[in-house]
This record gives sequence, C-alpha cells and structure tokens, in this order.
Amino acid sequence: MKLIKALFVLIIALVIMSVTLTNRSVDESIVVANLSQEIATLQNQNTILRAQVALDGSLGTLSTKIADAGFVETPSVVALKTSSPVASR
Repeated sequence: MKLIKALFVLIIALVIMSVTLTNRSVDESIVVANLSQEIATLQNQNTILRAQVALDGSLGTLSTKIADAGFVETPSVVALKTSSPVASR
C-alpha cells in the first residue's frame, strides 16, 4: 500500500512538473517570437536607412546641394607656396 501511495505522489509530482515546464517553454517561445519580430522590423528599418544614406550621398544629390549652398566651380586652381617644414637635401 505504501508503494502505491508513493508511486501516486511521484506521478502527481511529475505531472505538475511537466505542466510547469510546458508553461515556461510557452512563455519563452512567446518572448522569442516577439524578439524575432522586433529583429525583422529593425532589419527593415536598417535597409531603408541604408537606401536613404546612399541616395543622400549620390553625386547628383550632392551637386544639387552644393549649388543650392552657393558654391561655384572655379576655372583655375590657385596654390600658395610655403617653405617646407622638413629639411631637404
């Protein structure tokens, strides 16, 4: 009789442990699903930002911004000669 009671208690304990572990795994899978969704959203935003940076850095866009800022192209380059700070032979 003691053996039957001990086995019954053991089975009940194992069932409770199984339910508890199943509940925890479901909770963790929900967290993992939420994190996966957030990762996918951040990857999409990252792709959009990379495209925007590439567009803003293109030569056509930069030349338009430069012209709008009032810079003009000079026909000749002027260089000022200075003494070299390094000794030459």
